[in-house]
Amino acid sequence: MLIKNYFQAYKAHLSSKGQGSGSDGVDATLELLTHTSKAIELFNDKCPISCTSDYRLNDLTQFYSFLTQWKSGRGGKSEKIFSDKLWFDLQSMILGFQVIVSIKLKEHPQAVIKPAIINQDLVENHFCHVRSCNGQNNNPTWRLQELAQNTIRYGQTTISRKSNAGCGGEKQSSY
Repeated sequence: MLIKNYFQAYKAHLSSKGQGSGSDGVDATLELLTHTSKAIELFNDKCPISCTSDYRLNDLTQFYSFLTQWKSGRGGKSEKIFSDKLWFDLQSMILGFQVIVSIKLKEHPQAVIKPAIINQDLVENHFCHVRSCNGQNNNPTWRLQELAQNTIRYGQTTISRKSNAGCGGEKQSSY
């Protein structure tokens, strides 16, 4: 937020010097900082979201629209403000969060979501479970993936209590 204030002061300084026409870049930067500040505030917010009409989700939608317009080109030329990888990550972050909120609140209307505690740990944990079911195979076939998916349930371990590896609380058999 502090950088945004500096740019606003710089814009006022340019206007006071009669250089308002040179502030187009400053205006674009201010607009970007305004949107990114709201997104950062949302993802650090511990105040729960309890409905899909929450103003913070609207701010996130406006941020996505702003990025899409910028990416497709303002004034007829495409802007290369970020790489394709960053663009993909931003889309995943924004659209993914909106879908999580939408699905969670549709399935459980009385639930709330605290944006600050949402992260990708669940997805990474699931990926690690799939990988371990396939013998650390980085390129499982469709059949191996299907078998792993049928084995895994979120929030549960894939270690069998009936094996001689791991601790299932039962006495382990010996040969």
